[in-house]
Amino acid sequence: MPIRNIDVYVRELKLTQETRVGALAETRLGIEGHNWLRQLLFNMRDGEPAAMGGVSPALESEIVKELEFFQSNNITPVFVFSGLPVARKDGRSTAKDDYRLGYRQSAWEQYRHGHTEQALRGWSTSSPQALVDTIPFVMQVLQAHGAEFMRAPYSAWAQLAYLYKHDSQPIHAIYSSLDVLMFDVDRVVTAIGHARSTFSWVQRDYLLGRCRITAEQFLDICILAGCDWCPTFPALLDDVGFSFKSAVDMTHQYHSGLNAIQMLTDHPSVRATNYSDSFLRAYCIVRYHIVLHLDGSVGPLNPEFAPNDLHDIIGYRLPVAAYHLLARGAIHPPILNMLVNGSWLEFSPPDNGESREYHRLITQWEGGVYTQQCRLLCKHLGSFFAQRKVVLQTWFEPRTEVVLHDTKSVSQGVSLPAVGAAAVLNGDISVSSVMENSRILAAAPEGSSDSNPAAELLAWVLQSLGFIVSSGEHTKLGSALNAGLQALQSQLQERPTELLQWAVVAAAVLIDQGLLTGEKWSVSYDDELSLITDAQQQKFIRIVARIATLTPPGARRGSWKFGYNRDLLAFSSAARLVQKAVGSSADTARLVGAITGSAALAPESTQLLQLQELRRTMPLECTTSNATGVLAYVLLVDYARNGAGCWARIQTAAEESLVDARQALRDAWGVAGAVRAIAKVHGNADKDIANAYSWAQTAFSEVL
Repeated sequence: MPIRNIDVYVRELKLTQETRVGALAETRLGIEGHNWLRQLLFNMRDGEPAAMGGVSPALESEIVKELEFFQSNNITPVFVFSGLPVARKDGRSTAKDDYRLGYRQSAWEQYRHGHTEQALRGWSTSSPQALVDTIPFVMQVLQAHGAEFMRAPYSAWAQLAYLYKHDSQPIHAIYSSLDVLMFDVDRVVTAIGHARSTFSWVQRDYLLGRCRITAEQFLDICILAGCDWCPTFPALLDDVGFSFKSAVDMTHQYHSGLNAIQMLTDHPSVRATNYSDSFLRAYCIVRYHIVLHLDGSVGPLNPEFAPNDLHDIIGYRLPVAAYHLLARGAIHPPILNMLVNGSWLEFSPPDNGESREYHRLITQWEGGVYTQQCRLLCKHLGSFFAQRKVVLQTWFEPRTEVVLHDTKSVSQGVSLPAVGAAAVLNGDISVSSVMENSRILAAAPEGSSDSNPAAELLAWVLQSLGFIVSSGEHTKLGSALNAGLQALQSQLQERPTELLQWAVVAAAVLIDQGLLTGEKWSVSYDDELSLITDAQQQKFIRIVARIATLTPPGARRGSWKFGYNRDLLAFSSAARLVQKAVGSSADTARLVGAITGSAALAPESTQLLQLQELRRTMPLECTTSNATGVLAYVLLVDYARNGAGCWARIQTAAEESLVDARQALRDAWGVAGAVRAIAKVHGNADKDIANAYSWAQTAFSEVL
């Protein structure tokens, strides 16, 4: 949590100043990314992501507007996002009850009764994913528009303070919440008003003067009040409530925070806690926070005074390569959090994840993928991590732990595949190319001069998902995938985009897990299909709509005209799990490659640029939306009820919803052809899928 009630106190003292934004011209403005993004999303108040999955359709355009505003005012923004969370004092994080479950359920009840506006307001309070899960998408947008950004090793506040106070002045001002003042920063921009072209800011010396306190006392007050790393001092809590001024008054009385704690140890609410330990731990976190230095080293602020046991306070130290990759956005925090915290946490998806099928996919399939990743990482991270216990924990069984790695884990045979003869790919580092040439790539001598880190990474991802083995041979599932990829290219009559290839990968996994069928799941919400009396047609619609859900919808044009479908949202949640596993497998391979020296780390290196480009072409779990699935569902329901002419009847609404609705459905039909080929080789639901394809062909022929 932010420093408790400090914003209210600053407003009461009228310490916020307002200045024309022109005063920031020709400056490099360090922006605390999470706070900036949180404000952006709050101003948008979009409920659709919770109803359809993915990010808000307007998010990218809002980010671009922000960048254009900075450019028009001659300000260079430097976005700094937080990296790993500081280690918890009480040990491993847990998948606790999620407050969003109730909000979502209530919103779906409102929608079921026809109250769409109330439902959207309810969904707007229950984000489909944590803010940190949206960061990779935001980074892609920033990178595409040439904006500077980085991830801090831990807190962005500490990293911004370091950059701001450095002699070379990489940044000239900080745009953040008031929390950054704890890090000995003299002033902070707290808000920027586009309409009035002004910005609000707070000078720390004015705050210290009004409170009659020193900088050291200010830090004590912030910790006593309660912040991200320490709860509120119990003696400050009473029946009336808490105010920041009470922490100021207490520090006046006892001169320091530690004195106050020691003098009030007999207070009933203080006696029950070891608060002095929490206080001192938070003090060290602020004073000696770990940051990425300009010379590339990773170490504490105020290193000459830093204690030797910072790993107990902030977290287990990782290889420097991990922090470098994190800073560049080349890997994302979840895989590192899993190692440092000892747990991979699965929280509820946008549909609330109530079905047994979804639970099974997590515990049986996803758990197996993460077990491989843990073993590979722990094998290369030294003796401590080789003994590290790592567990999978879910929101639906928070007390049950699935062990992913411990002292009994065997890492033999778990390694990155050696890929040579990369010239055979002709520069096409894609799923279809690596699958088609996997045997040739694996047969090349180890250490071949023709190796390619991007191809190695992709081969590892496909191996960890069960499509190929270390020899490059296809598994049964791999043969099915290869057939599907060939069918996709044949049906589209052109090279499929990387995202469509990954959609086929997700389809292959979901077929293998028995989830891409025409049957209802154990928990079903769809009332509309019951109006179609033909049970076979119901199955066909489910199959094709689920396939279409895997297909990216492209850009949105305006308001969504086709309603919301919780069954398809549940299916897209399953697809999101697959995409998350793809991303974490890629991050695992990239990190191990950096540690072992097989992937260059220099920012200008061709190999690193190839790895970053490959990661960019992979699906992001936060962007998974069921929009194309809902569109296909509406098309097929209309076809089942009214026969031919279904596209003409929905075309106007479709084109008002998506920039290129016709292309989205064409892509979905291409993926449907690939799924038919996969099912034929694999054998799961092959007849139902083939029949569904034949039945839906007339409806889709109107679009193609």
